[in-house]
Amino acid sequence: MPARRTLTTLAVLAALAVVVVAVGGCSGPRAAAVPGGPATSGGDGVVSSGPMPPASAAPSEPATEVVPEPAEDLVAVRWHRAEPVGGRAELLVRGTLTGGPPCAVVSRVDVAEASTVVTVTVWVGRRPGADCSGPQVEVGFPYVTRVALAAPLGTREVRDGAR
Repeated sequence: MPARRTLTTLAVLAALAVVVVAVGGCSGPRAAAVPGGPATSGGDGVVSSGPMPPASAAPSEPATEVVPEPAEDLVAVRWHRAEPVGGRAELLVRGTLTGGPPCAVVSRVDVAEASTVVTVTVWVGRRPGADCSGPQVEVGFPYVTRVALAAPLGTREVRDGAR
C-alpha cells in the first residue's frame, strides 16, 4: 500500500511538472523570488526562478488582455516585450504572471517618457480580500495590457522599470 501511494504521488508530481514546463515557466510577484537571482526553495517545495528569458526567447503564446484593477501588496514585475501599436500613442506590454488571478493581477502601469527613452513599470498585486495564504499554483499566466503614451513611440527605446 505505501509503495502504491508513493507511485501515485510521483505520477501526480510528474504531471504537474509537465504542465509547468508546457506553460513556459513563471515570473511574478512572489516574495521568495529574487529577480535576477538563482533558483531558490523556501522549504515548502516551491522553487522560484530568476529572470525571464530575453524577449527573443520568450514563447509566443496566446495572452489574455488585462486592464489594470485595484490590488494590494503591489510589486514591480518584469515584462517580456513591448510593441508599438501602428503609429498610435500606445504600447502593448506582454508578460507572465505567476499563478494569475486573484492572487496576481496587474494593478497599475507607470510610464515615464523622455525624448529618447520610455520606461514602463508594471505593478502586480492581489485582489482586495483574496486569500492568497498557503500553497499557490505556480503556473504562468500570460497577459497583455495596453499602455497610453503622450506621443507615438517613434525611435525611442522602451525600458522595463522593474529591472
